[in-house]
Amino acid sequence: MHKSVRTAFLVIVAVFFLSASMIPAYSDQPKRDSVNLSTLASLTSVDPHPGAENVQDNIVYAQVYEGLVAQNQGTGEYEMRIAESYSISEDGKTYTFKLRPNAKFHNGEPVNASDVVFSLKRVKGMPGRSIYTSDIDDVVVVDDKTVNIVMKGKNAATLNSLSRLMILSEKEVTSQGESFGTKVAKAGTGPYFFTEFEHGVGWKMEAFSDYYRGPASIKYINWKPISEASAGLIAFESGELDWYIAPVANWSQLEKNESINSELVAANHISFISVNYERGALNDDNVRKAIAYAISKEHMVDGSLDGYAVIAKSMIRPGYNTGAPTDTFQYEYDPEKAKEYLAKSGYQNGVDIGTITVVAGGYFEKMAQILQADLAAVGIKGTIRRMENAASLAAYRVQDYDIAVTGNPLTGDYNFYRAMVDSHMVGSFLVKFEGDKFDYKRFDRLFEEGVQELDPVKRMAIYTELDKAVMDTACYLPMFHRTLPLIWVKGLSLTNYHTNPQVFEWKWE
Repeated sequence: MHKSVRTAFLVIVAVFFLSASMIPAYSDQPKRDSVNLSTLASLTSVDPHPGAENVQDNIVYAQVYEGLVAQNQGTGEYEMRIAESYSISEDGKTYTFKLRPNAKFHNGEPVNASDVVFSLKRVKGMPGRSIYTSDIDDVVVVDDKTVNIVMKGKNAATLNSLSRLMILSEKEVTSQGESFGTKVAKAGTGPYFFTEFEHGVGWKMEAFSDYYRGPASIKYINWKPISEASAGLIAFESGELDWYIAPVANWSQLEKNESINSELVAANHISFISVNYERGALNDDNVRKAIAYAISKEHMVDGSLDGYAVIAKSMIRPGYNTGAPTDTFQYEYDPEKAKEYLAKSGYQNGVDIGTITVVAGGYFEKMAQILQADLAAVGIKGTIRRMENAASLAAYRVQDYDIAVTGNPLTGDYNFYRAMVDSHMVGSFLVKFEGDKFDYKRFDRLFEEGVQELDPVKRMAIYTELDKAVMDTACYLPMFHRTLPLIWVKGLSLTNYHTNPQVFEWKWE
């Protein structure tokens, strides 16, 4: 490292730890009724139906909206939320949900079966949510507090899907019309409701006093977007934030800092590379496999997250997601084999594969830089194309990219992978497998068989076959499962989870 650069770096580190050590002890601070949080990007909408594909939005939605059921992030079990109970018909197709008599929307109106029907039929028409709704045949009101959800067939992922589909107040949504999602609304049932929303600036929430599980201990949440992790860390150490997902580069020092709380949490998340086989040289099977063998996952983990991640053997993390295979195919780092594959197609002197699209800033951009270097080492050229978060998501969903470096939180069931592969999931998948190149009908059939199989052993066997077949295309290349370096102030009592924070459970000591 150049001497002047190293000196500047050491000064920055020293200033940070000096100021961090000067944070007053919690006992010296006044009793609080609020908590200050941030996300890496501005909240795109207060409507959770179209916005729920965005990781940063989901952190916020988890405090405001609920489904009929929820998946416990600690145990993986499904718990009742708006529904108090459910039963399944003998043929396994009809789920009858009884709603809680005391469940209310933030506008004070009771949650009725008609709101459930409205919400599920509304979200069913949104392409980005098709993974959760495509197997729903109908939603029918039985009485004010009872609703039938009729599936097209037996479905092992029904509860997982319903835990992702938020129930909204029909009255609130229809009264706002096309403006719903752009301003404050009291359409949810969760422990908090929005009181302010200014895109790009911040948003505020207040605890719902009539929440059926009782009001939250912390009354107010103040949010603001901070796109740069280093800036967020500075905001935390200066007292502007109370809980933060810290930069991994600072973790070894942060965990030793006794003036704050810290915890490293394994996330149910996949960071991966997507290859669009419809673009130029990427249509060549040998080129895609050359790319797969050229990438060092160790380089990725060390260079983008300082080693704080778990190398991924498959796209869906086993142990965290029901049905996820433990025995699947993966490409091992082998630059010489990569060159052999290039030579098979006459590219022994190299090839230009176009652009590597990535969200600007953060560890994804570091991944893109490492990818570019690994590819260049075997003769593959790629130019990095940096985009804003929302724009990159929109581009990925319509296959407007050559290679993409991105990530996705996982839902707890292998069926989620359908959103990325199944040909029916238009608007969700990043790779469009339709056509003659791949046996996409086989992929679709195996997904259908897997979700209808209720026996866990047989279900995993189906998904193992499917997983190996999709990996063989070299279109989705899993890199690693990230970890969350979480820090929070003294005096704030909480439990951290692998996906979204649950502020309802937090309290000031």
